Amino acid sequence: MKALMFSWNGEVDINQFDYDLCFLQRYKKKYAEQIQYQNHYTNNYGQRGLCIIDKNKIGLNVEVKQFNDYIPDHKDECQGQYWQTMKIGKYKIINASICYPSDDMPESVYYNQGKQLLDMLDDNTLIVSDLHFEDEEIEQEKILSFKERNLTNHLSTFKAFTNKKGDELSLDKIITTTNSNISISNINVIKCEKDPIVGHWPIEFEIQFA
Repeated sequence: MKALMFSWNGEVDINQFDYDLCFLQRYKKKYAEQIQYQNHYTNNYGQRGLCIIDKNKIGLNVEVKQFNDYIPDHKDECQGQYWQTMKIGKYKIINASICYPSDDMPESVYYNQGKQLLDMLDDNTLIVSDLHFEDEEIEQEKILSFKERNLTNHLSTFKAFTNKKGDELSLDKIITTTNSNISISNINVIKCEKDPIVGHWPIEFEIQFA
């Protein structure tokens, strides 16, 4: 099954890509309303949120829940408070947008949301998200350690974020347990046309269930 994930930015037209399932974070509500395929949109803050697009009618069985720790009515539309769980038989794909630390977003909220998210993982579950830090930084802080949880980030060597200095970083995550029944392959970061050229890039990959 061909999938695409994208922490959306740069006014990119999502319809240009080839996929069966698409997992979007920070997607604009007005564009979600124009999608011609089956989709499930969940608003986070302002007019941005999570969106799962089912182009080939795999079946949109989606459950939405709110993190235990969040800031109500936050002014930053790119912050997060919800996650979506798509169920395909016994398997689950979690599309999440967690908050990031800032002057008006406490670091504790970031860590609490991150811990709640990672605690959902089992051998039949896959998480797609942006955790805002590279794996090495996450391991140094220990709180969200992948190693201590026996988790694998399949994007650990893929640079899908460009900062304002032009540095390429690995902030996006495709996470499973180390012994997962879900296989991830054929990962590719798509350097498409977008304005500005900083920020996240779309990522295509293959999902195979055992």
